[in-house]
Amino acid sequence: MSLSIIAATLTTPDSVAVTSSARTVASAATPVAPSEVRNHTWFNAKPATIEDQKKMHDGVVRHVSRVINAASPGATLSLTLYFFNRQEIVGALQTAAARGVRIQIVVDGDMVGNSWHQALKAIPSVKIVECDPRSSGDSPVRGCMSNRINSAPLDKRPINHNKFMTVSSVELTGGATAKNVLYVSSANLDYYGAYESALTISHAGLYRDYLRYFNDLMRHGESGRVNNNYGRTFTAGAHRVYTFPRREATGGPRSASNDPISTLLRNTTCGSSGETRIELANFRIQRRAVVRELIAARERGCRVRVVTGENGFAALKDLARAVPVRHCGHTAAGGVTMHEKFMIVRRGSQSTLYAGSQNLTYRGLRQNDEAILALRNHVVADPYQGRFNWLYRECKPIEFPASTTNLDEDTD
Repeated sequence: MSLSIIAATLTTPDSVAVTSSARTVASAATPVAPSEVRNHTWFNAKPATIEDQKKMHDGVVRHVSRVINAASPGATLSLTLYFFNRQEIVGALQTAAARGVRIQIVVDGDMVGNSWHQALKAIPSVKIVECDPRSSGDSPVRGCMSNRINSAPLDKRPINHNKFMTVSSVELTGGATAKNVLYVSSANLDYYGAYESALTISHAGLYRDYLRYFNDLMRHGESGRVNNNYGRTFTAGAHRVYTFPRREATGGPRSASNDPISTLLRNTTCGSSGETRIELANFRIQRRAVVRELIAARERGCRVRVVTGENGFAALKDLARAVPVRHCGHTAAGGVTMHEKFMIVRRGSQSTLYAGSQNLTYRGLRQNDEAILALRNHVVADPYQGRFNWLYRECKPIEFPASTTNLDEDTD
C-alpha cells in the first residue's frame, strides 16, 4: 500500500485537525484490565459496508490508546511508526507526557514534515527520532539502518516498517502494575481497511530485546550511521526476536542466504500424515526461497496452508500449484485485503507463532527495518490459530491476473 494511496483515499476529518498543546493538564494514569497487557490478542472483523473499511483499525487504535493512557508516571514508552494519522494516539501521548511518562518515538522518513510528525514533535518532552531527517520537501533515501538501493528487486529505498511499542510499567485495575509490556502488530495506526492482528504481552526478556533494538534504531537515525547487515537474532528463553535488514552472505539478494524464514522452514521436521502443520498468513509473498521451502515441506509430509493479500507475484503462482493458497484482496465490490504477517508451525502440542511487521519480500529481508517475534508454546498461538482458520474460510482460492510479474515494491 503506497503512502500516496493512503493520503488520497483514507483522509478523515481527524487527519486535518491535528492538535497539540503544551497546556495539556497532567492527569493520573487510567488503569487497564490485566487482560489488555497479558496475552492480549486483537483481530478485526469483516466490515459490513465499504465505508466501514475505514473503521477496521479503530479497535487496535483504542487498545493502543488505552495502554498509553495506563502508562505509569516515570515509565518509558518506546513507539515505532511507519505510517500514522490517528488523533486518538496524539491525545494519549500528550496526556502521558504531561504525567511524566518518558516517551521516545522513531518515525520513518516519509513522515518527516507532515502534520502528524509536527503534532508529535509539539508534545513537550517527547523525543522524536527520524530515520531519515531530510530537509523539508526532499525525498527520504534510507531507513534507520540501511541505505541499500540497487537494481530490482531492491530498487526502492529502505523504510522503517516496524509496528511495535514497549512500555516499562502499566497501571492495572485493582492497584497492581504490569511491567515490561510489549505490543506487536501487523497494523499501522491509521485508517487502512484490511484484515489485521496484534498481540500484547508482558515478558521481561522480550521487552529487553525489543528495547535494545529500538535503541539501535534511534542511534542509527540520530547519527546517520549505516548498517546494511544489521539483522540479529535475540533470545529470550524459548522465544526469539529476528531483526532486519540481513545482507546475503553468498549469492544475490534473491538468494536464501541469511533468510531466517527459509532456514526455519527447511529445518522443520514433517513426518507423515500431516502431523506437522505450517499455516502462513502474509500480505506479500515474493521470496522464491521461502516458496521453495514451503513446497518442500509439503512434499516431506507437512500440512501447508497459505493465505495472502497480494496475487501479483510470480513465485506465488508456483506455490499455488503445490499447496492450497487463499487470497483476500480489495475489489470494487467491497473485498477486503488481508494485511496480516504471521505464521504458525505446530506439531502435536508444540507450536511456534511468528508475528511482526515483515512481508515476505526481498525488500523486507534485505533493506527494511523490520522485526519478527517468535513465541514458542505460548498461549496466544491458539487465538492466532483461530484467526488463520477464519481467514482460510473467508478468503477465496487464489486467482491470478492475466499478466503475473514479480512486483518489487513493498511499501506497507
